[in-house]
Formats: sequence, structure tokens, C-alpha cells
Amino acid sequence: MTRGKKPEGMIDEAKSFAQRMGYRWTDNPHADLAFDFEIFKRQSVRLVKVRLARYRIDPEAFYEDLFPDEIRGLRELPFPDFMLRELWVRTRAERAWRRLIVYDFGISEIGWWGPDDYTNPYAR
Repeated sequence: MTRGKKPEGMIDEAKSFAQRMGYRWTDNPHADLAFDFEIFKRQSVRLVKVRLARYRIDPEAFYEDLFPDEIRGLRELPFPDFMLRELWVRTRAERAWRRLIVYDFGISEIGWWGPDDYTNPYAR
């Protein structure tokens, strides 16, 4: 999917972020599956792919155009439909994570989610 090395530092930071929201995590033991780790707590289970973007994300851009390989990889994962797939994106200039839920029919950006005490200041 992504060319080059995995962003291990960003993945570790994302795992810490997940823990602050009350999740536990497990690494992906299968290199051929397009996710970095799984997060879970009593209310939900999610597969997470981490991506670092170099530049600011244009509010008019479509995520499907910005991250086509990552989104395709998450959609093709061989897991049941009830397991949510998330793409977590950070740019070099932004300090907040953008959490995108990847569905078969589209992408949804989480702006606020009370159970995780999560707010995205960049949500559109």
C-alpha cells in the first residue's frame, strides 16, 4: 500500500492516543493485511491504518482521492462488516489526529465522539 518504511514512530504515537481514549490494542501479525493495529474496548472493535500526510489537507478534497491505496486496502480486508475500519491521518503541521471511518460506500470523518472523548478540530 504505502511505499517505503512503515511510520513506526507515528504508529506508536497512534497507539498511545488509542490508550488515552480507553482502547487496548494489538499489532497486526499479518504483513499482507493492510492495517497497522487493532483497537478494542467493550463497546467496539476497530482496525486502524496510520498515515502521515506531508501537506495540509484541503477542505474541498475527497479522501478517496488523497489516500486511494490505504482506503482500498481497508475496504478489502477479510473481516466481518461489523468491524469498523479507520484511517488515522496526521499532517506535519497539525497536531491532532483525523479519524476517518472507511465504509464500502464512502468515508466519514469523526468530528466528535463522546464515548472516546474525541474531538477533531479540523473536521469538515
